[in-house]
Amino acid sequence: MTGRVAAIPASSALVDAVAWVRARAWIVGWWGFGRALVLGPALVVDAFGPSGYLRRDEHAHALGLLGSWDGLWYRMIASDGYLLIPGHQSDPAFFPLYPVLLRGVHGLGFGYQTAGLLLSNALLLVALVAFEALTRHLLGPGHARRATVYVAIFPLGYVFSMAYPESLVLAAIALAGLAALHGRWWAASICAGAAALARPEGLFVALPVLGSAWHRRSDLSPVRWGLALGAVLAPAAALASFPLYLGYVLGDPLAWNHAEQAWGRRVSPLGFIRAFEHLPHALSQNPWLVRDVVAFVFYAVILAAARRAGVSVPWLVGGVAVVVLPLFSGSFESIGRFGLLAPPVFWGLAWLGRKRGVDRAIRAASVVLLVAATVTVPYVFP
Repeated sequence: MTGRVAAIPASSALVDAVAWVRARAWIVGWWGFGRALVLGPALVVDAFGPSGYLRRDEHAHALGLLGSWDGLWYRMIASDGYLLIPGHQSDPAFFPLYPVLLRGVHGLGFGYQTAGLLLSNALLLVALVAFEALTRHLLGPGHARRATVYVAIFPLGYVFSMAYPESLVLAAIALAGLAALHGRWWAASICAGAAALARPEGLFVALPVLGSAWHRRSDLSPVRWGLALGAVLAPAAALASFPLYLGYVLGDPLAWNHAEQAWGRRVSPLGFIRAFEHLPHALSQNPWLVRDVVAFVFYAVILAAARRAGVSVPWLVGGVAVVVLPLFSGSFESIGRFGLLAPPVFWGLAWLGRKRGVDRAIRAASVVLLVAATVTVPYVFP
């Protein structure tokens, strides 16, 4: 009798787990489809060209295209740690969490190139599952399905398959927001801190976490309120730990800022104006920059649509900050990639796609543009 009674909860848990997986099988399907649209063209480019600006050693791996550009720097950090070369481009410009995980996957026996691809693509699936759950909670199941599909096939989403931290950051942001909605402040703290340790844009997840804490304030005991406040402050604390670490290992807590300047980025109050003033010259030097300018305009429009969709102010302000604040470095470069870390972008797009014809058009255009964007990687910095 005891054995049969004990078996009932285990069986029930298994049934629940199977049901949970089945309910999200469509997410796995779109994740696989989206990654096929990236990995397939990447293999074709490796086999038949073009080489573009990529080096020969990046073609030594069949998917070397997806480990190029900043992927090289992340592999260097994972392999050898940080090194600041004053006045030259160097790796303290890159945040530490992704290289730490990269080194961990490498420790399982994979080469750094393969480890990066496995890590980023697996984390994207985590991000999609968490993003869908978050969106369903905030905006309903129909909106959640469309928004999640759009993330999976977004034209600039080839970055999610590169040896870059974007998949990690999106997963951490979605998990932090979801944990805060359910009052799981320890989990929210860990995930929010992880987002900030992977990319500085992760800092802005503090806004929706604060929004959730404020919304639940009347139900929180002093202890729970303290935990909630800790979750709000966790991204800033994590961000502050990076210069402390650089000061310890390099003797220069400002190494990140010095490295950023060598990369041509210098944050200043007038940087936003400078980005527009220098745009004509920048476009004459790099016509591919038009991609990021178009992305910025697109994001601005879609964020306005997100407000129409009913996205809360904390999430919306955080999304605007992710897209706009990088311009204060004086450049539009990589704005397209940064916008991937603003969930309201996909929520606004899903609001526009609420009619079936528009939804189909968005999906069809995204598929074509995702393949085209992947093929251009040898020529343009993501």
